[in-house]
Amino acid sequence: MKWSLAIAFTLVASVFRLYSQGYIVPNGIGASSGVGMFNLGVIQNPSNGDYTGFVLESQNATAFLFSPALDEGVRTFMVSPNDPISWQPILANSYPELTFANSYTFENGVPFYLGLYTGYNPYTSGGTCTGIYTDPLFGWARLININGTIQLLGSALGYGGGGIYAGTQTIIPIPEPSVLGLAGLSAVLIAFRRYRNS
Repeated sequence: MKWSLAIAFTLVASVFRLYSQGYIVPNGIGASSGVGMFNLGVIQNPSNGDYTGFVLESQNATAFLFSPALDEGVRTFMVSPNDPISWQPILANSYPELTFANSYTFENGVPFYLGLYTGYNPYTSGGTCTGIYTDPLFGWARLININGTIQLLGSALGYGGGGIYAGTQTIIPIPEPSVLGLAGLSAVLIAFRRYRNS
């Protein structure tokens, strides 16, 4: 009887899952440029429109110095088209991350992708930022270097889902228990309690 209740619990929890789809934030990523400077702005809180971002400063025709905003910031990664930009690959260090005051090479005339991860409040542990955000946003920017000037070719920023695939508007859903799943779980727990008390 114990095994049948455990199996029923597992089935109810897995069958009745819904997925939080999230949505694309309109105008969630914007860019501006000046002489030798490229600024990418990323919304870190869709409810109040707060932005964060980074700067790529031209060192020569192909080398650029990376400088993130000095607020919550946006973690920035070198990615390829269709790469999942989500917690799992970020926590596994699957993509090279751009870091403060380091120089990066972007070939002239060759489009490239940057994965973006931000949120309104970073988690801290012992006063040190863990690099994991509450209310996370995941996005990407397709850029090109034209003779030392970076241009934005396309972008997307997703909120409320589990991530986004680079180069697409496809949000990675987060599994969530549904009302039916919770009701089924309650029924299993009640049956278990009756069994234990009999």
